[in-house]
Amino acid sequence: MKVYGFDSLIDSGEKREQDMVLTIGVFDGVHRGHQKIFETVRAEVEKHPGSESMCITFSTNPKNRNTGNLDTMRLREAYVASFSINSFTIIDFSENFSKISASGFASQILRLCKPCVLVVGSDFKCGNPKHCADGDEMRGIFASLGVDVELRKVDFVLSDGGEKISSTLLRQLIIKGDLESYSRFSGQDYQLDLLTEPSRSVDGVMAFSREQIYQLLPPPGAYEGTFVDVNGKKNLVEVSIDQDFLTLEGVDVSRQADSVFITRRKVR
Repeated sequence: MKVYGFDSLIDSGEKREQDMVLTIGVFDGVHRGHQKIFETVRAEVEKHPGSESMCITFSTNPKNRNTGNLDTMRLREAYVASFSINSFTIIDFSENFSKISASGFASQILRLCKPCVLVVGSDFKCGNPKHCADGDEMRGIFASLGVDVELRKVDFVLSDGGEKISSTLLRQLIIKGDLESYSRFSGQDYQLDLLTEPSRSVDGVMAFSREQIYQLLPPPGAYEGTFVDVNGKKNLVEVSIDQDFLTLEGVDVSRQADSVFITRRKVR
């Protein structure tokens, strides 16, 4: 999978004449609903010979700037790549971009590639609040610009209790410390990206300052987890979280951290 900046890809024209099965979204903390979208994208590429797939995402979450992130761009990129998506394109969600209308966004996409299929969730919307559009309206905008784009709307995935599985629900589970439900709804354990976070040894355990961790953390307490180093080697650890630090007990402090999966709260 190749990674692009949205503006730079427009400027280069590299994909301008490429038929594209396109999906657009934040995809923060990829969950079972997102999986269904990516699987639909892959299926549509098979139905459209000569097409490629592209995921367009955002550098920051337009809807939840202050609620905590469930992933990092590095983790998101790796997860999207697992669905054989060809291109991963990142929009710098600047103040200027936040003002763009849905029709303006559609015009930019037509400078980016030749969309043949748009795959979005049922609650998809894009554009500034006064000039936004859902999936059906985006298809109409493309048509008004002379391009016939097929629309595939992907229904919500519901939990056993009938709740819509969403990034908002996942945040609520993290805040409550319910990592087991998080794993069920997201399809994977909660992964904290530690690659760029400086660690220190505190009383012989690997410690990270809470202030430097980009992602949302569960409540203070002790959790079971799996440590992954930069060489891909894994081992079980105890993850302890307090007001100042996240510490990993059971790992050689000389190893360089890649990430840690937090699986469940420990019962003492």
